[in-house]
Amino acid sequence: MRQGFKQLIIGFLFVFLKIQIVVDILPDFIGYIFIYNGIKQIATLSSQSYEKLKILCIVLAIISVPNFFLNEQMIPQFEWLVYYPSLLSLFKIVLVYYLFVLLRVVVKLLPTDEALNRTNRMFTWYMIVTLGTSLTQSFLMNIPMDISMTLMIIVIGASFIIEISFLVYLRNIQKQFPKDNMIEKFV
Repeated sequence: MRQGFKQLIIGFLFVFLKIQIVVDILPDFIGYIFIYNGIKQIATLSSQSYEKLKILCIVLAIISVPNFFLNEQMIPQFEWLVYYPSLLSLFKIVLVYYLFVLLRVVVKLLPTDEALNRTNRMFTWYMIVTLGTSLTQSFLMNIPMDISMTLMIIVIGASFIIEISFLVYLRNIQKQFPKDNMIEKFV
């Protein structure tokens, strides 16, 4: 179980960080492969099937391959690439939504309800911030420049904070599971 959460954390770090030196040093498609492996390990404790989540990880891994080669200057040059970053972020939001569905089932195995409460809070805040930033970005071009710059700084800051909070959340949930994979102790 702990190994599955470790895979999720590493995967989301790969997706979150973009270090561009000719190509992306931490490619997103490798991050989605880590996320897929983490989901596979975590879902073994659940009696439900999470095939949609696994398929979504595979789709994201495939469609994020061009992101390995693209930098921010190349996207405006090709008309068909203008919507590519938005498409990736929407798919990621759907992935995180289904991941929280899985996490809600898994944290119920823990002896206290605190992990479930924390999961529900994190889910609510993550969805509010990510969907809010996605919607706000659509309207930024129609707002006067001085207001849009302020709003853009707020959107970027909120996105950064929620992504870091999500990684910290995953790490805290990982720590609550035993090291020896003996989940039967809790049940």
